Amino acid sequence: DHALRDTVENSITNCLAFEQHG
Repeated sequence: DHALRDTVENSITNCLAFEQHG
């Protein structure tokens, strides 16, 4: 089941995108 890993990777991606945006 990839659901948890997908969520984690999505959170990391959002974090990185947020840092780059700031």
